[in-house]
Amino acid sequence: MLFASPLVPNNVRHYPRPPTYDFPDLPPADRASFWLLPISIALQHITLAIIGPLPKTSPIRTLLPAIVVPIIVGIGIQATLYCHHLTSPVINFGYGTAAVSLTLQGIDILFIIPRRYEVPLTEIFTIVDKPCPTLNATWRQRFDWAGACFSNPRMLNTPFEPTVLKKRREKVAGMSKRWFLVTRLARVIMTWVLIDFLLAWCRYDLWFSSATNHLAHDTLFSGAVRTVFGASAIWMAINGEHAICAVIYVGVFGQDRGDWPDMFGIWTEEWYTIADFWGIAWHGLFRRQFTFLTDTVESKALKVVIPFLLSGILHFVGARMQSRDGGGAMVFLVLQPIGICAQQVVFGRDGGRGKGVVVKTVVWASTMVWLVATGYRFVKEYAKGGMFDIEPIPVSFLSVIGMVEGGWWRYGGALGHFGWY
Repeated sequence: MLFASPLVPNNVRHYPRPPTYDFPDLPPADRASFWLLPISIALQHITLAIIGPLPKTSPIRTLLPAIVVPIIVGIGIQATLYCHHLTSPVINFGYGTAAVSLTLQGIDILFIIPRRYEVPLTEIFTIVDKPCPTLNATWRQRFDWAGACFSNPRMLNTPFEPTVLKKRREKVAGMSKRWFLVTRLARVIMTWVLIDFLLAWCRYDLWFSSATNHLAHDTLFSGAVRTVFGASAIWMAINGEHAICAVIYVGVFGQDRGDWPDMFGIWTEEWYTIADFWGIAWHGLFRRQFTFLTDTVESKALKVVIPFLLSGILHFVGARMQSRDGGGAMVFLVLQPIGICAQQVVFGRDGGRGKGVVVKTVVWASTMVWLVATGYRFVKEYAKGGMFDIEPIPVSFLSVIGMVEGGWWRYGGALGHFGWY
């Protein structure tokens, strides 16, 4: 029986949860356009592989994007409108965000970067183990170079690397290899336990779920808790996967640990204001894709609004691919510049730093209240699309020690989400 607490009553009934692809209002035709999105992504790779490394003065760079880019974007939009519930909710979200992310990255490489540099991009980027000669590069070399750019979304070791990442790289580079591996393994175990707890909560239908379960009816407290848990699930999934990859690539393949800076900031040190949360504490996997257009504007307001608008588009598409609804995700991101500006008006551009513990506590609390209040619909759409139904861990520690009902092996039914139906 699940442990008793204010969040999880000890007598709660277990409700079977249907697979997300069995929702009755989803037309079968949603899966008919599955091929559109892979074609859109492949075309973007090929286009950037051919013309990405060329200098601005190349006629190919001038003419080809005008023809190809609208076609690619059109196919991506078509896929987003008609593809849905392809396989797993996680894969659905990945497909949707990949289409937007690669499109934004393509616009950056094709149109924005060449206006800042007259030299070929191969002299700008330093992609480890993926060199591309400046002169007489073959198509395969250009393709490999473009692929290396795509696999480096945080722009590590490039002129576009954010300052915060440079500091994090220096921090992990100063650690011994042994201590680096120990801390990352500890992070994996911690994330595993936290996910196990979250899944126990979801498994008993206490999430945004069945209206027949009175426990699922929201109160202010339960809605806030669900929002915090939903955001924590995203943090755990990204941070845990990054930690596993760091252990494998550094411990097994011998990569430089300096190339594996932390994905997130430390909340007690780097998360204070709303601007800090988004600029420092939250992951930066799409940072360049969201900020590249800010290089072209002078307005400070636009420099704040543009990244969140592009982020809203990306998350809207990802959520729509899951649940045919992405309005909550879009609204959540578009509201963030308002919160940032309002907080700076009240507490100053520095967030009241240096004005005492009371002011700092109030600022931090206002950040939490804002993120939870605006994030409710965002997390609810993720839950509606089935994001929290997936069992991402094979063994439940809580089941092993008897705190949760059910078998200790958790992959039995989850693999059904990855089948073809």
